[in-house]
Amino acid sequence: MEDTGSAWVTCPIWGTPCEKIEQVALDDWMVNSSRAGGKYIIAGGAYREATALEELSKMKLSRWIYEQNQLGEPLKIDTNTLEKVKTRPMPSVPEQMDYCLQFLESKTEALGGAVDMVSCSDEIQAATLLKDDDEILYLMQQSRDIGWIWLSIDGCDVKILSEGYQRLEELKKTNVTSVQAFVAIWFDSSTDEVWKKGLEPGIQDAGYKALRIDRIESNDKIDDEIIAEIKRSRFVVADFTSDSPENARGSVYYEAGFAHGLNIPVIFTCRKDLLEDIHFDTRQYNHIAWEEEKPEDLRKRLTNRISATIGDGPYRNKNPQQ
Repeated sequence: MEDTGSAWVTCPIWGTPCEKIEQVALDDWMVNSSRAGGKYIIAGGAYREATALEELSKMKLSRWIYEQNQLGEPLKIDTNTLEKVKTRPMPSVPEQMDYCLQFLESKTEALGGAVDMVSCSDEIQAATLLKDDDEILYLMQQSRDIGWIWLSIDGCDVKILSEGYQRLEELKKTNVTSVQAFVAIWFDSSTDEVWKKGLEPGIQDAGYKALRIDRIESNDKIDDEIIAEIKRSRFVVADFTSDSPENARGSVYYEAGFAHGLNIPVIFTCRKDLLEDIHFDTRQYNHIAWEEEKPEDLRKRLTNRISATIGDGPYRNKNPQQ
């Protein structure tokens, strides 16, 4: 990406104005584009490919960036990311309505307060995978007709109504009956011990079934399978351990961010000596730090964290495999 010397540059994804925050590596730039979902990092080698994406892929990428920003971790876009984004599913219209309602909640400053839709048009397109203002207005009208929101005559101001807040509460309880816990972890032999003696039994002790995507047989695309299993899960355990800061587990950030965007709780873990290597604002989350020689300690602390933040599962004090 060419450094123009100005605080403003063109968004590689949409071609709209965006703020360049900083050069984070030799050929990596962090930019801030409301149309693209907020902050993201783009590798210079991915610039042309991002610009050339089809509109549908750009919309999917913007939602992905938005999800990651909700997690607190800007998405790193490289050529691999651009290939993955093409496999992400499009949401249904009811899901887009939910996304819209969640976005409005994030922008509501006080109970009963109105959100100015004109000032956040770009942001809501990114958050909801909508193409333009006409689609936004249509979705708002549908939400109004079922009683979720109040919409001004000119469509510029929106307020969430009691029915809308009830729907938001329902979304926060998504998968409340599920007994599955999805585990996002580095697929490497070095994590086998902590999986066998820490993560898996810790989840089981709390009364849930632990699932690692590499432990089930499937002929489906791995990304599609991951998305489907996260959606089926009561919560996600994301372990950010890696072999080096340069090889941070991008897939774990992806899975944690996707779950977060669906209001599925995420529990963060990491090997103690690598905590300082965790990316950016993700450090604000309370990670369970574990040591290789003490997997039983992780088991106990994970069980306690699940019980305290999620609640005991139906298999508590039972064998979850039965």
